[in-house]
Formats: sequence, structure tokens, C-alpha cells
Amino acid sequence: MAFPTDEIDAWFATQEEFFLGRLTDDHTLVRFYDGIAWRGKTMGEFLIIVIDRDFPYSKPLAFIENYDLKRPQPHVEPIPQLGGIARLCLQTPAIPNNPLAAIQSAFMDARELLKANDAGSEDHDFEDDFGAYWRHYLPAKFREAKLHGMSEIPAGFGFFCYRNESYYCFPNKVSLRRWHTHLTDRYVRDPLRFPVIELTRLPRPDRYPSGAASMSTLLKRYTADGVAITGAMLRACPSRVPIILAGTKPDGSRVAVGVELVRRRDLKGRPLEKARVQAKLADNDVLSLYDVAPLNTRHLDSALCRMPDPALASVQKKVAIVGCGALGSGIAVMLAKAGVSRLILVDQDVLGWENIRRHELGAEWVGMAKARALKSRIEKSIPDIERVDFHACSIQALLRSNPNLLDGVDLVISATGDWGTDVFISDAVAQRESPLPTLYTWMEAYALAGHSVVLSGSKGRFTDGFDEVGNFKGKASVAGLKLPPECGNTTSPFGAVELAQSQAVASRLALETLAGRHKGDIWRTWTAEDTVVRHAEGVWTGFWLEKRGQPPALGGVSDGMWEF
Repeated sequence: MAFPTDEIDAWFATQEEFFLGRLTDDHTLVRFYDGIAWRGKTMGEFLIIVIDRDFPYSKPLAFIENYDLKRPQPHVEPIPQLGGIARLCLQTPAIPNNPLAAIQSAFMDARELLKANDAGSEDHDFEDDFGAYWRHYLPAKFREAKLHGMSEIPAGFGFFCYRNESYYCFPNKVSLRRWHTHLTDRYVRDPLRFPVIELTRLPRPDRYPSGAASMSTLLKRYTADGVAITGAMLRACPSRVPIILAGTKPDGSRVAVGVELVRRRDLKGRPLEKARVQAKLADNDVLSLYDVAPLNTRHLDSALCRMPDPALASVQKKVAIVGCGALGSGIAVMLAKAGVSRLILVDQDVLGWENIRRHELGAEWVGMAKARALKSRIEKSIPDIERVDFHACSIQALLRSNPNLLDGVDLVISATGDWGTDVFISDAVAQRESPLPTLYTWMEAYALAGHSVVLSGSKGRFTDGFDEVGNFKGKASVAGLKLPPECGNTTSPFGAVELAQSQAVASRLALETLAGRHKGDIWRTWTAEDTVVRHAEGVWTGFWLEKRGQPPALGGVSDGMWEF
């Protein structure tokens, strides 16, 4: 699509004044950074509007030249690789059908931002978005601080290990070792201590530390006891140590960033002072022996949970999942991603090639025990999970050998699709002295319906809904399409898309139960959309139509009482 270059040039020619002063050069069309830019000079500073080769399907960007890092401006992101170039953080949209309007909007938005910056009305953003500014003002060569659980140590000491140019910082040795072992299968033998120092207020970018002198100044101005804490740490003669600076933003949220201190050495690789001398130095003197640089700070726990409900986001619970097939494996992964901290996985089967189109595990796991492989997959995907245990055997054999397995469990989930196993679990739970909530989940033929039932353990029994051979009394659908001869059960065939609906329903109901939402028994069902029902030559049963009514044409979820 061609865009009106002449028209855009003509419009820029009418922009005779910026708010800072008159233009001294004509606007010119220039090549810039593999794109096209219009520039206007104002008091020695260029404002550049850049479009790339995807324009007008991409939005214009605004930059300024000759940006002085010592005079930081809000909403301006320096780009060290390009010298004095800095990008303005604008929300200007792409306007594919009106390229001129897109250029005009970017130009005007940039002028308004610079005007607001000049007036000082946006200075609050240095604190509001402190973490982002910290990353923007990193030195050309930087290392990383990867933080986890800093909320557990607002001030005090944690433990770190240094690997691959990165500091891994955790509140204690246990959490550090667990995370690192889950992800890399390597044990951290000797974690080292690091301090967390509280900032009394958040500094501007021009106050960020760049050396020992500026670090000392920052600690004196912005902390109550940072100089003393740092001095005491360095008198122990560490070769390198991260210092974590933690503070509170105006909205009340917490922020933490890292600074590294590396012991300087002479040309022969020897420390500048002997250990016995360094141990006696004053705070500022011992700090002067170290190179200081900000760290690119990343929070390993920034995505612990994406649940919109705060009650569901704090599910430090223990769940036993019996059955790690297609349905159970998906539930296990969803719960782990939602923040459930401890899982027990039970399944005696081995993953086969016939499983990989529906199962959470793929071809690389074929031939391995499902429970063991699922444990490995969850730990590597979510290394901060507290604990995942697996048992590659039946639940019957497991409880015979370990009768206390379910002690301390908050919820049992049965996703076996096997009538005998479900009855065994129901009987085992009923025999316990204290009630244990149990969720049973299964799918009807061709995935026309997926059921999830949570029983509190104090009222109804799972077997109430079935006859003695396992025929479900509350069946929602009947499929006329004959099952393929290779299918050995009544819940096949169905694919990953159909399966995902039932996984989500069961996982949501499990999280609600763990959060204490349901004191009684809940029977929740997903019913498929009409196209799936027609493909399976299916109909809804009279029981279902009487109890729940006609299911929605596009599929949906309904709740009922577990009463038969």
C-alpha cells in the first residue's frame, strides 16, 4: 500500500514552531534505522518520527537525538547502542486507513509529552515505573539478577548462587536449591548470603549507582542503614556479591532491583588489599575496593499466578491426582500453573504413541511412566513449585503400602475414568476420621459432556450416582455414532480441543474448592456445542433436559446437586 509522502511532507512544512522555539532547519525526509524519519530541530535537539517498512500497518515511533542521560526525562527510553538516541514512550495507535493521521498523531503526542516533561508534571513516573527506568539506564555491559520470593525478606539476608553471568537470589537455601534442581537437575552446594536493603524513597535515574562513590552516596541518601550493612558484608571479603535494594512505589506495591559489587584485582589477579586488612577497613574504604554496577533485574516469580481472583491466587495447598492420563495430566499442569504448591501424582501406566495427541506429554516421553514424566515436565516448566511426588503404581497398591499417604492432603482428584478405582477411592475417603474433599471427573463418549463432581466427604457418596456396575444415572448424552473397534472404553474418541474444556472446568472447580468456596457437594458439567453433538449423531437425554434444560448451542457450563 502506498502512503502519501508528498502530503506528509507538506503537512510537516506547516509545523513552523515547537513549544521550545522556532525551527532553524527545514523538515527533511531522511533514511534512519532501516526506515523513514521526519526530523524537526528545536534548540539543538531533534525530534524524529520514524516509520518502518510495515507502515501504515505499524504505528509511527518518536525519538529524540542528543539525549543527555544526566538529565533524565519521564517516559523517555535511552538506547545506548545508538549513542544519544532515545525513544519516547507513546500510546499512538496505527491508523492503516489514514497514514497521514498516524504521523500527525505521533508528532503531536511527542510534542505534548516533551512539553509536559519540561514543565515537570510527569516526574512522578520515575517512581511509578521505577523498575522499567532501572532497566533503561543499565550500562552497556551488564549482568543479571534473577530474584524470587523477595517479599519474604523485605529487609535482611537471602541466599544466592552465581551461574552464567547471573545472580540467582532467593530468600533461603531450600527455595534456591529446589528451584535450581527442578530446572537444571543440578544441586547448589554452597549458597552465599546477600543483603536486602530498604530504600526510604526511590531515586531518579541520574542517582542510580555507577561506581563505588555513587553507590555510597545512594546508600547514605536513600537508606537508613545501607552503608553499615554493606560495609559489614564486604569486610568478610567476598569476591562478588549482589545487593538488593527494595522499596515501595506510590501505589503501595513493592519493587526490588539489584546492584553487583565485584572485588577489584591488580594486574596479577590479586585483591587490592589482603583479607586481614580489608576486615578492618571503615565502611566507605572497604566499598572503594569494589567495582559497582546495576544489574538487569528480573523476577522469577513475576508470573506465579495469572488468576484474576485473589482468593484463587493463593493456593498453597497439597493435591493428590489419581490418573495422569489425558484428562488428569492437563488438570495437574493447570493447577501447578495456578499456584498449587504440592502435588502427588499417581498412575501405573506408561505413555504410548496413541496418547500424544491428547496428553500433556509429547513424543519425547513415550515409554516412560506417565506419573514420573509428568513430574519432570511440571518441575522444569514451573521450577518454583514446592514439591511434586510421583507413584508409578495403582492407588490401591499405594495405599496398601502407605496408608497415611493422604494425610495432609487438601483435595483428592480422581481422573482415572475407571469405575473400580473410583469406588475404591470413594470407600477409602469414607473410612477416614476427618472428611477429605474429593473431585471425580470423567467424560462421556465423543466428549459430548464432561463431568466434575466435588464431594465434601461428609454428605453424599460418589457411588450414589451409579448402578452397581458403573452405569451413570445422570448421563447427559447418547451418541449414535459407533465407537471405533480399537477404542476400549466409553470416553473415546475425542481430541485435544474437546478435552481442554473438561480440563478447565475440573481445574476451576478444584481451585474454588481449595479456596473454600464450596462447603457442600457440587456437580458441574460442560456440554458440547451443537456441531459436535450432530457429528456424533448424539441427543441429550430426557433426564438431562428435565434436570438442567436444553444445553446452549455453543456449549456451556452448568451446576447441579449430586442427588439421585
